[in-house]
Amino acid sequence: MAVSVLAATTALGGAASADTVQSFHTSLDPASVRESVHYLVRTYQVNEQEALRRLELQTDGAKLDELLRRDRGAEYGGMWLDQSKGQLVVAMTEPAAAEPYLKAMPVRADVRTQRVQHSLRQLTAAKERVAAKVGAGREAVYLPAVSESENRVVLWERAWVAKDKVATRAAGDVVAAEADTAREAAAAESGMVVSRVLAEPNALSTPNVDWGYCHPLYCTDYGPMRGGIRLDMKRDDGTWGGCTSAFNLRSTGGGFPGKGWVLTAGHCMRTKTNNTPTQHNGNAVVQQHGIEKSSYPYDYAALPYVDDAAATKWLEGQTGRNRVLKYCRNGGMDSNGDTPCGTQATSVDEYITGTHTLAEIKAGWVVCASGTASSAANYPDSVDSGAGAGYLVGTRCGRVLSTDVGINTDLCARPGDSGGPLFSQADHTALGILIGNQQSRSGPCQAGELNNYAPIETITTDLSERIASKGSTFAVITTPNG
Repeated sequence: MAVSVLAATTALGGAASADTVQSFHTSLDPASVRESVHYLVRTYQVNEQEALRRLELQTDGAKLDELLRRDRGAEYGGMWLDQSKGQLVVAMTEPAAAEPYLKAMPVRADVRTQRVQHSLRQLTAAKERVAAKVGAGREAVYLPAVSESENRVVLWERAWVAKDKVATRAAGDVVAAEADTAREAAAAESGMVVSRVLAEPNALSTPNVDWGYCHPLYCTDYGPMRGGIRLDMKRDDGTWGGCTSAFNLRSTGGGFPGKGWVLTAGHCMRTKTNNTPTQHNGNAVVQQHGIEKSSYPYDYAALPYVDDAAATKWLEGQTGRNRVLKYCRNGGMDSNGDTPCGTQATSVDEYITGTHTLAEIKAGWVVCASGTASSAANYPDSVDSGAGAGYLVGTRCGRVLSTDVGINTDLCARPGDSGGPLFSQADHTALGILIGNQQSRSGPCQAGELNNYAPIETITTDLSERIASKGSTFAVITTPNG
């Protein structure tokens, strides 16, 4: 449980001095962040006390980011965690402007400043100008994103979107025009913008599994729908595929006032036209299709319940609607000797109480994810998903490597984990959903994993702007009865 010592206060609209910034440190209960602590201990060979300090530095950094954005926007260039040194790095055009805030940290030496050329405010403005010129959105080939650690804007090219558009000659002309516009937009920003090609994540969906126990593959009659359990979808050829539930959503206003939805990855529904309800453990739970898109980072599906009875059974008639399933299965490279998760084969709920925008998520953050990928070698009664022998369903923790238009982590994932929730134990926040990875791997986790998550902010913002949303606003449920 997090305990806030003092709320940070500065003189409104005035310059902060050493005595106007009070402590904003948050102490963490070690038991509430056990898996994140174990990740740091194993990966960086630190003791548990040091690992806990780093997690508290992560939560303090989130508050520091908020204060610097508010009070020092003209100088503040962003931040990230350097886990190799156990330090928070604060980018500033004028490092001295951050000193009153850094002195309010528990240990000033835990934070180092780095002089940069551009403020985060300047970079964000440049990103928005470029976005307007290239028409950034779910159908766009080019999407700009701020890279705080590089102090620049990266204009990411989604080559697979361009490929889909050149199906006709006319569309090919449009794509060529988009490329010209992107080059001009980048060139107009005085060196603040660079162009790169975005790697498309490999989809991690899986065939059907039907088990009779309360774990990620079977959780009927054990409370409400939650993140981290299996969703089974019927393909048009009669076989079954599946993904992992991410978070419960609630829409307000517009055409869907007060409606509950289940969030997962959009590519899970791609090419399916039979409209068979999506199941969990053989129970029809949500519709096969809802409001969806399947082009990263706009890769999501908000699925409505099949009927009022299902909505009552799986959400409205339950409390604790803001939970994610944490299910630890220790074995192989995920054994207690390497990356202990918790009590063997026991369901524990992580209650989500907030969300973070993409801009607030920093490199170096320790994060966790739940998934339902499986192998017939470990689950002989289920269809082999291609996860590989030794990869077990459940929760793993790791680190944010970087952000671009999505969240890139060193978490381990395999086919079947798509759509699964990415969350922070440190402050119980929803961050994103798994889309795919950058390797073709199977079996136990290995060194050098790289997986990509679509940000919650991107998903809920785009959902709320879709014509299909009928004017409703979508948000992750963050209260027990939300």
